[in-house]
Amino acid sequence: MASKHFRWQERWQFDRADGTATHETGLHVELSDGVGVATNAAEVEGMLIPKHGAHNAPAMVSRLTREGAQMLIDPSARGWRSSESKKPN
Repeated sequence: MASKHFRWQERWQFDRADGTATHETGLHVELSDGVGVATNAAEVEGMLIPKHGAHNAPAMVSRLTREGAQMLIDPSARGWRSSESKKPN
């Protein structure tokens, strides 16, 4: 059985022109001086609380913000690779 984090990258959409990443939860992440900033963190936390609890929602948003920033900075990081880069040498 696959981990709940299996293919986590597919949960993100990117707008390279705007420099933003949007998670399937609706979290919008942009870079500010090389650091990820969630522009709607409080809203997404509120949506996550009923399912994941008030103690987990802030940590989830923090993790998602780091993920989005990492993907904006280096899309090749943490296993995010195009099919071309997966071909054996």
